[in-house]
Amino acid sequence: MDARPALPPPAHIGFADDDAAPAQALAGLPGMLPGLPGAGRGVTGNTPAAAPAPAAVAPAAAAPKAPATETLAARTGALVNEVDFPGFVAQLVHGTFDAIVDASIRQMESYADLLSAVSKTVEQFTEENVSADQARDWLAQHYPADVSLQLPRGTDEVAAGPQVTPRAEGASPAWLSDYGLEGQELTTELLEQQVLPQVRLKVGGNRLQLLSTMVTLGINRVAVKDGSVSAKVMFRAAAKESNTVQYAQNPGDSGSTGGSNWGTRGNNAYAGVQTVVQTVNVNAQSSTELRADLFGEVKLNFVSETLPLDKLADPVKRGLIQRHAVLGSTPAAAPAAASAPATPATPPQGAR
Repeated sequence: MDARPALPPPAHIGFADDDAAPAQALAGLPGMLPGLPGAGRGVTGNTPAAAPAPAAVAPAAAAPKAPATETLAARTGALVNEVDFPGFVAQLVHGTFDAIVDASIRQMESYADLLSAVSKTVEQFTEENVSADQARDWLAQHYPADVSLQLPRGTDEVAAGPQVTPRAEGASPAWLSDYGLEGQELTTELLEQQVLPQVRLKVGGNRLQLLSTMVTLGINRVAVKDGSVSAKVMFRAAAKESNTVQYAQNPGDSGSTGGSNWGTRGNNAYAGVQTVVQTVNVNAQSSTELRADLFGEVKLNFVSETLPLDKLADPVKRGLIQRHAVLGSTPAAAPAAASAPATPATPPQGAR
């Protein structure tokens, strides 16, 4: 005999006689397939009945989007409100006015500084506007055969600064007579201590004479004659919406691949199956274009006019400026005048 233990009988799954409710069929109990006959009936055996699943909550439908042609007016109005056209025009006018006023103020300040400079003496003008290095450059450029400019290289020379030195020892050029030093030997000490101060005064006097002549002839001022300021804004709004629906139906052929039907001529017991394919293509396009262009234009016509000297300077300054312009006030002529012999005065007639 077989000593193996007997297996328990298999669980019996049966169906109840009565039909179940549709809700139980949708719940999908274990061991059953929803939608089949008897899927909603009770289950017998060791498998427990499952609890019905809760019903799913359907999501809320999204609100339909408004067409672009309907929202164009609202979006255009919002753009118009955002563009501050009056503020743009105000800034354009204020900027133009401020630029004209600033230019006029700068011109008058420059003219005042120029008049203040040319109404000074030669010594004051030279001290404020001509440096010793400029005089050294002038001396080296005008007398390159006799004088050279020595730039500092070492530590001691940097502390001493640049100097003008003679190119040859023992030389006595003829141009020393212009500075009252005729016949003297050209040395570094002579150039730095006696020639250089006179050269500095000479450079300052020449510059003062040039500026004084320019002021005497008249100062030109640039003024605005007339002009125009224009501004405009352009808004462009366009909306386009197009919907296209394409519907196509393609009937299929079951089992027929072309050619003769010898294989199916003797078998007409089963009707052929015909497949119909339907396609729907929906294309919806919506576009909106908003644009704002700001234009600003300023046209100014300038004119040049001459300011008379009597409206800018008092009589004392005018006389000093005219004296600088006519005479030149060159200090180099002073030593020559001092070295010339004095002419004796002519005695009056009848004197013995």
